[in-house]
Amino acid sequence: MDLPLCSFDLKTGIFCPRCAEKLRRGLYTELDVKVMKKLLELEKKFTKLQKAGYVSTVDGEDTIFIVLKEGSLKDLDFRELSQLRKILTNELGKPVRILEDAADPIKFIERIVAPARVIAVNKIWLPDGSEETRVILDHERNLKMKCESLIRVVEKVKKMKLNVDFEKKWRGTRRFKKTREKTAITRTDIIKKQPQLKTE
Repeated sequence: MDLPLCSFDLKTGIFCPRCAEKLRRGLYTELDVKVMKKLLELEKKFTKLQKAGYVSTVDGEDTIFIVLKEGSLKDLDFRELSQLRKILTNELGKPVRILEDAADPIKFIERIVAPARVIAVNKIWLPDGSEETRVILDHERNLKMKCESLIRVVEKVKKMKLNVDFEKKWRGTRRFKKTREKTAITRTDIIKKQPQLKTE
C-alpha cells in the first residue's frame, strides 16, 4: 500500500526524522498511525490493498471515515470490502466507512453524502477574507450522518470550510414538539377555566 509514512516505521513504532516531522506538524494523528498499521497487516489477507493508497482517517463521532486514494477500491468486490470494514470496525471500536478521495472536491462530497444528492454549491466570502463553501442537499432525511461529521471530513481531507443546508428538512421532530406545546397550552387553559374553591 502507498502510505505517507514509512512501512518499517509503522511496524516498529520508531519513526525516522521525516515521518516524525509529519507527526509533529499534525499532518497525521495517532488514529492515522493506528489505521495505517492495521492496513499494512491486512495486506496479507486482502492482497488487492497493495495497489491502494492511503489519504486520511477522520473520527466523525459516530463513524470513522477512512479515505483512500481514488481508484483504490476498484479491485475489491463487495464481499471483500464488507469483510475489511468489519475487521476495522472491531479494531477501532466504531462503525467504519471506507471511501475514495476525488480530485474534484464536489465529487468527493457527493461520495460522502450518498444517498443524499447535492442540489447546489455556492462560494461564500467571509468578512475576514476567507472562503466558505455552501452545499445544499436534497433532503435532510437522506443524509445518513451528522452534518458535523461531514464538515469535519471535508475540512481535514480537502481543507475546505463547509456550510451544509437542505432543500427539504426533516420536520418529524418539529411537528412532535409543536404537538406537545399545543397540548400543554390546552391543559393550562383547562385548568384556568376550572372554578376556584373559596376558603374562609
